[in-house]
Order: sequence, then structure tokens, then C-alpha cells
Amino acid sequence: MREDKGQNRTVIEWLQRAEPDRPFLVTEQKTWTYAQSRIEVERRMADEPRVSTPSLDADSVFDLIAGMAGGGVMVLGPGLDPLKPSAAAALVVFTSGTTGPPKGVRLTMENLTAAAEASARHLGHGPDDTWLLAMPLHHVGGVSILVRQAWTGGTVRLLPRFDPRTYATALGESTMASVVPTMLRRLVGHGPFDGLKAVLVGGGPIPDGLLEAAAETGLPVLPTYGMTETFGQVATLRPGSRLERKAHPLPGVDLRIESMGHIAVRGRQVSPGYLDEPDREDPWLETNDLGTLDDEGALRVIGRADSVIVTGGENVNPEYVESVVSEHPDVSGVVVVGVSDDEWGVLVACVYTGAVRESDLIAWVTERLPGFMVPRRWLVVEDMPRTAMGKPDRVAALALCLDADG
Repeated sequence: MREDKGQNRTVIEWLQRAEPDRPFLVTEQKTWTYAQSRIEVERRMADEPRVSTPSLDADSVFDLIAGMAGGGVMVLGPGLDPLKPSAAAALVVFTSGTTGPPKGVRLTMENLTAAAEASARHLGHGPDDTWLLAMPLHHVGGVSILVRQAWTGGTVRLLPRFDPRTYATALGESTMASVVPTMLRRLVGHGPFDGLKAVLVGGGPIPDGLLEAAAETGLPVLPTYGMTETFGQVATLRPGSRLERKAHPLPGVDLRIESMGHIAVRGRQVSPGYLDEPDREDPWLETNDLGTLDDEGALRVIGRADSVIVTGGENVNPEYVESVVSEHPDVSGVVVVGVSDDEWGVLVACVYTGAVRESDLIAWVTERLPGFMVPRRWLVVEDMPRTAMGKPDRVAALALCLDADG
């Protein structure tokens, strides 16, 4: 077993303090109690922590927990080259790489503990709760569910993939869930969803009307905001609040808006820095997300500062345009970029997948967006270009537009 570094046994202590016969991990094949899970994790801790591109299976779950408990593990997304685990972190998770190369975020046991504690205090989940997990474990949205449940002594119900019908059925045996907007849209119309306490919705812009449609279906949706650097949520709509597109700061989290509208975060769950970089000196982490805070301190996220398209003197938020285009029932994927133009400086261009004619899509979007936001160039592709972390790749999409222009 690797040398104990003081706080590295914390995850094992979480497993030990839970009721031994309570289920920790439930898969389609087997249920592991906390006692069985602790034995499995300790067995794997005898080896060097594995560098992994995890799958949604029990082996990956126990490898990750063993790595966190044994001195550090690096979670690799598809397409990333293997690297050695970092001794300066319990966990390294890579950013999405949407606008640049993925960066390894160093997360300490203090970060993980603070994030789990803040979630439990804000949402009220505990040992009796089951959190449904079908999000990739190389994303912070997936791996954070494991940590939250291990900390509270609750249960993780694991699905090997997201299928709307199967997921909706599993929700009936769960009390908590986390989804991205695309998953939520595919769940609308299924149900009933009795027994659910909360469904966190984050990871991207939420199309207009989606929250309301989900709530009418019986899903207790809560918009949430977070990032890899904060090990997930730092602000989530408070349970019991009126449904709005805002999120309340979690306990122990401070938020402020910088002069240019950037959201800044401070708290124990904020990562000290990136892989192969020194610790950040400023306790405030300034993000590239734009937002506002209301009189009650609730956060409303507007979009990304580093992706704003300036066309003809007008500012266009591509994520907002993407959210509107993606509402079309025959669009399966979309990414919006800015393409250089002699007259306008930059034109808004849309790359999409789906069985809809360009002329019909233009007419549909024109009814829903101001004229300057409607893309001037359209390109339908068979496969949406994606980053190594699975998100739409703006750089690759821009290259496709340029190639199409000749």
C-alpha cells in the first residue's frame, strides 16, 4: 500500500462510518454494500493508483475511489495521453477543452470534502438517498456523485449508458439525479417520477421552456452552476424555491461579479491550481463565465465571455443561439461559431446535425431570435465534431466552416 499522506485515508473513513449493510453501489448486475465496497477499495489500494479512462461500471468506480484514498488518481477523458498521477492532489480531472486544450485540475481531499458537505447541506440529501448516475466518470459531474454519496453514506445507482426509457424507470427507484439539458429534454414525457427530491440541471445552456416542461412532467428540476475547478456545483436553485433560471450559492461558497461581468468564486472546494502549474495565490477564482447576482445573492449565468461573437457591432452569445437552435425537434446537435467576413467583421455560423432542411431551420430560428443573432451561414454535417471530453468542439467546427467556404 502506498505511504499514507495524512488525509488520504479520508475516503476509507467515509466508507467505514456508513452502515455496513447499506447499499453503496447498485448496478444492473450486482449490489455492493458499504462493507463490501470498503474491502474492494482496500484491495485495489495495494496497487499503484491507476490512470484511467473510466467507464460506467463497478470496476471504474472502485478504481477511482481507491486512487483517491491511496494518494491520487488522474481521470483521463477519451483521446488524452496517459500521464502519471499527481502527488499534489487526491484527484485530477480534466476540463472539457471546448475553447482550448484540456487542463488537468488538481483537487485535494479538502476540496472533495468541502464540495460533498456543501451539497448535502444545501440540498438536504443523506444516507437514505439514492443518486442516479449515468454521466461520464471522466467528467466532474459524474465523479462528484460518487464522492457526495460516499461522504453522506448514501447509495449510487449506476447505469452503463443514458437511455431515456431506462433512465426514467431508474428514477423511480432514486431520490436524486444530475443531468445535462440534452438528457433532460429526452426525459420530458416519461414518468411518473414519484419519490424524487431533486434533479440537478447544468453543464450547458438550458433552452427556454425546458425547465417548465420538465416540471410539468413531474421532475423537480434545479438549475445548477459549477465547474471542474470547483468539483461541481457551487450554486444551485434552493429546493422549494419558485422555478427560475437562477442558482443560490452553496454553504461555504462566496460569489462575486468582476468589473467585466465575469463570475468569481471563493471557497474551500476551489482547486488550488492546474497540473504542472504552481498553486494560485488569489483565493478568488475568476471564471470565463458571465453572470449577475440579484439582491438575495442568487446567481444568473448569462454565458461565456471567451465565446462572444461580435458581428456588425452587436454581441452574440453563441451558447444562447445554440440553445434556441437545439429546441428544434429535428436537430440532434449544434455548435455556433464566428467566421471572418469582410463586410461584417465576423458572421455567425451554425454547424448542426439532424434531419431538417436548412431553409426550414432558418425560418424556425428567425421567429425566435433577433435578426443579428440568426446565423448567416449554415452547415449540416453527419457527425458533430467533439473534444476529447465529449463536448462540441468549436475549433473543429470553425475549421469545417472554413473548408466549406473553400
